Amino acid sequence: MKSLKKIVYTWVGLTLLLANKVNAIEPWLDRVDPGIVTPWAADEVVQRWISNAMIFLSVVAVIYWLWGWFNILTAWQDEEKVKNGKKIIINSLIWIVVIFLVGTIVNFLITKILI
Repeated sequence: MKSLKKIVYTWVGLTLLLANKVNAIEPWLDRVDPGIVTPWAADEVVQRWISNAMIFLSVVAVIYWLWGWFNILTAWQDEEKVKNGKKIIINSLIWIVVIFLVGTIVNFLITKILI
């Protein structure tokens, strides 16, 4: 429990330190050239981030699914490892479905809101 407190305190401290750095740099932000044109619009950037996150989570879920099968295949009649492997497979399949649904819903909402 003490190590969790240390981690939380460290993250809070680093966040506050970063916020101070950003506030210290803020007066310089008005010197940005307004003529700079970005190649992507904000909605495209958000969609790319969401798409990349969905791909990463899908890869992790598939690796987790394979890990469940590996546990079952190497159980050697150990019922506890077989149960654990089945639980891992079921959880990973649920997460694959959730990731697919969330991606579909977010893309649907973004297209309906922006169009």
